Amino acid sequence: MLDYSHLRALSIVISEGGFERAAKVLCITQSAVSQRIKLLEERVGQALVIRTSPVEATVTGKRLLRHYSQVELLESELRSEMDVDDPKLPTIVKIAVNADSLATWFLPALSEVFKRHQWLLELVVDDESYTHNLLKNGEAVGCVTTSKQALAGCSSEYLGDMEYLCVATPEFIEQYFPITVSQASLELAPAVVFSTKDKLHEKYLSRYFKMKTGSWREHKIPSSESFLDAILQGLGYGLVGHLQAEPLLEKGLVIEITPGKRKRVPLYWQHWNIKAKQTTIVYRSLAVTAKQSLCHD
Repeated sequence: MLDYSHLRALSIVISEGGFERAAKVLCITQSAVSQRIKLLEERVGQALVIRTSPVEATVTGKRLLRHYSQVELLESELRSEMDVDDPKLPTIVKIAVNADSLATWFLPALSEVFKRHQWLLELVVDDESYTHNLLKNGEAVGCVTTSKQALAGCSSEYLGDMEYLCVATPEFIEQYFPITVSQASLELAPAVVFSTKDKLHEKYLSRYFKMKTGSWREHKIPSSESFLDAILQGLGYGLVGHLQAEPLLEKGLVIEITPGKRKRVPLYWQHWNIKAKQTTIVYRSLAVTAKQSLCHD
C-alpha cells in the first residue's frame, strides 16, 4: 500500500519545481520532503525524481503522479456527494489546452460550470499536438488535442475543427505580394509562427506551395494574443484561427492572402476512463460550445 502523504509530496515537488518550494507549500522542512520522496522511492524500488532545475519526474514518477491525480479527483467527488466539502480542499480540475482554443471558445464553455460547482481550474497551455502527453504523464485529467487515438485508459471525443486562414494586413500584402502569392514571394516575406512546436505553418506551406522547412523567414511569437498582434502590426503574415480571423476580415484589418487555401485542424477531448463526474460535466460543456464555435462537416 502506498502512503498518500508521500504521493502528495511527490506531486507538489514536481508541480512546484523543487524541494524548497514544496516544503513551503506543505509547511514542513525541506529535509522532511526529501525523506518522504526517499521512502516512496524505496517502496517502489525505483527513482521517481530527476534532480534537475526545475526537478522532473521519471517515467515511474509520472505513472504515480497520474494515479495520485485520479485518486484526488475521485476523493473530491466523494466529498461532494457526502456533502462534506472542505473549503481547504477544493476540487481542482487540471486541463491541458492549446493557446488558440484558450484565446477563443474554451473559457466561455467552462466558466459557468466552474462557478456553479465552485471548482478550481488549473490550465496547462501547450501546442495541441503535445497536450495529450500532459494527460499521459498525469499532469492533466483531460486535454484538448489533435490526437484522435485515445491513450491507454482514456477516451477520445471529437469536438470539431479549427479552420486556419492565411492573413496579413493590406499594407503587408502590398509590399510583399503585390502581384501574387508564390513560392518565390513567400521565401522573402516574413511569417509569424507560434513556436518551434507548432508545425501548422510548415504543413501549410508544404501542402500548398511545396516548400521545405527553413526556406522562409519567420518571427516566433509564443503567445496567441501577441501572435495576432504581430500580424496586425505588419510584422508578417500568418495562419489565424477562423474565430479570430473572421471579425478582422470584416473590419478590413487583414486580408486573406490565399483564398481557397485553408488548413483545418480537428480537435478532440481526451480524458481518463474513471467514474468522475467532473470530466463528464466538462466534456458536455465543451461539446455544446464547440458545436457552436468550431467547424463541422
